[in-house]
Amino acid sequence: MRHKLIQLLTSALLFNAVISSTLSAEESVNYVESTKYQVTKNQALIEIKFSKKINYKHDQLKSPYRIYFDIEVKNIDPNLIALIESINKQPGLVTKAVIAKNKPDIARIVFEFTQGTNTRISSTRKGIQLVASQSEIPDLIDNFYKAETTQTKNKIWEKKQYLIAIDAGHGGKDPGAVGRRGTTEKSVNLSIAKRLKKLIDKEKNMKAILTRDRDVYVKLSDRIKKIRKHQPTIFISIHADGAENRKASGSSVFILPRKDEVASSRYAKLVAEKENEMDLLFDPDINNRDQNTQLTILDMTQNMSRYLSEQLGTSVLKRIGKVNNLHKKKVEKANFAVLKSIDVCSILVETAFLSNSQEEKQLKTAAYQDRLALAILQGIKDFLKNTPPAQLGVTISEN
Repeated sequence: MRHKLIQLLTSALLFNAVISSTLSAEESVNYVESTKYQVTKNQALIEIKFSKKINYKHDQLKSPYRIYFDIEVKNIDPNLIALIESINKQPGLVTKAVIAKNKPDIARIVFEFTQGTNTRISSTRKGIQLVASQSEIPDLIDNFYKAETTQTKNKIWEKKQYLIAIDAGHGGKDPGAVGRRGTTEKSVNLSIAKRLKKLIDKEKNMKAILTRDRDVYVKLSDRIKKIRKHQPTIFISIHADGAENRKASGSSVFILPRKDEVASSRYAKLVAEKENEMDLLFDPDINNRDQNTQLTILDMTQNMSRYLSEQLGTSVLKRIGKVNNLHKKKVEKANFAVLKSIDVCSILVETAFLSNSQEEKQLKTAAYQDRLALAILQGIKDFLKNTPPAQLGVTISEN
């Protein structure tokens, strides 16, 4: 009896040891929360998010150009193996990827790139983001607000004139905000956009295109395709605000925040959420579109520094402030889907509040719409006067 009891206790201890060992092994293997690999003809994004803080270092090698990461772990997470396989199945600027144990406590990942590829690494102990591009990549993290030509120059294309894309928000079945007098945001946006285009087309070395020129609903994906097809130097999205507080008034200008920033205010966050929800409401198949468009919409890494967008936004806001009072006196930042999807100097203008009876009354008049359109044009011209054409990929004379 005593012998059998000892056997049972021994078996239990061994079983617990095996279970403990298995759990320990699983904990050491599963340290990656998620991975991402997005690739287009001229760009690639690799992202690794850790489930806990991980120590690692990275460096570069030449001939061929490679970047490696030495991660301090005992085992290789299956998610990393899947990432490597995904890259090798769909190579682009990243021509090859490998992973192996370099030392007992080091897993080395190596990414090999095509010749002439530019890369940028953003990393913390909880994650790695590697961006590769055939064009110049500004350092958005360390020197984002420095106006150095090497950081803000965009050489993806070169044009002989400034091309401004104007997006009249909403349209067709999507009315946007609606005023107490029945004025729809879609109609106001389109009218101002058309007036702005007419003014721009009269300017030397400038031309404008519209994402819509009549009262129709254009899906976010189709707007983006059209804009990227024409490759504008500047993108402006026109909107009119609406709020539960009918006393809210004034104009605002928005840009995207940096990757490491949040919305600049609660107001900015709410406006972006409202606009993005409208796209989801009227474009229910947003997740079922072709792969290239998905990559553009979800997380296309922008080549042009947001520094230029902030300068443009500041110039436009200053001019609009002479037509209407400002709801926010500085350029606001929030994650608007339409801005996130456009890789050029981009702003979103909220011209006024349709929910405010006085501003609705003004927005309905042709004279007021003309003043707003002219203010936006003047803001664009102020910005261009202080921005070398080469920074926007334009090869016209500065005189």
